[in-house]
Amino acid sequence: MAAIALSSLTMTPLGKLRYGSTPEAELYSWLQACYRSELAAALNPPRIAEFDHDGLGPNVKRMEYLIVRDLDLDPLNHEKNPGHAKADDVRLEARGGRIVAYAEFVYHPRAEDAQSEATDTDGTATPGGSKDEVAVPPPPPPSVHGELCKYWDDLVETALQSQFGGMHCFEVRGLSTLAPSHLRKGIASRLLGWIFPWAERLHVPVVLAATPPGYPLYLKHGFVPVGPNGGVVECDMARWGGSGIHRHVLMIRWPEKQEICATVGERGR
Repeated sequence: MAAIALSSLTMTPLGKLRYGSTPEAELYSWLQACYRSELAAALNPPRIAEFDHDGLGPNVKRMEYLIVRDLDLDPLNHEKNPGHAKADDVRLEARGGRIVAYAEFVYHPRAEDAQSEATDTDGTATPGGSKDEVAVPPPPPPSVHGELCKYWDDLVETALQSQFGGMHCFEVRGLSTLAPSHLRKGIASRLLGWIFPWAERLHVPVVLAATPPGYPLYLKHGFVPVGPNGGVVECDMARWGGSGIHRHVLMIRWPEKQEICATVGERGR
């Protein structure tokens, strides 16, 4: 996953401005540490795919990572960190191939359900509340444009919270393919489509902040821009020593039944 992120990290002008001065080896080590930290917390049960099995119902925070592995490619671990493979790397290599794409999904329960799940009948925090703690990623290398990274990440997160905070929904937190060898092969569409049956079952929307490369894909799969200014969140890169405007777009994909009801309602006006 770190290799996938690294392959596309500087594909946009904003990415070059944020990470272009940092040696590739430093970026790779940092990304690896970030994913290890995040996965250690995010993949604790319950999971989205365990809605049917744990008996807890839909009202707890859940995450899911999906990966696609190309069995014709060799793993990258020993190439990047010769002699320093960890136990997790060894287990992954034993399966063969290389991870070439991944998706990250988060389930956001109803606000009132999340609150009731976090407290017991006496109003005190339950031990299980620690599951929802956010992993703190390691700091980036000194050569990364830290101020720009913080500014942009905070700007996007604030926009997401402002538009979708408290909404009962699924969120696409990440969707990435190894560039350029595995682009335009339908991999991202397959990964993205995994979440739609879950959303239809619970009759909730799927939301995200689309990057410039991902925007056409999300339009193709029924997402529409939403929010002020057409959902656009933008950064004037001239402020940070670059040029041009970088944009993300807040988007939502409504459940099919809700789309039908909305269409009927509009026709009846």
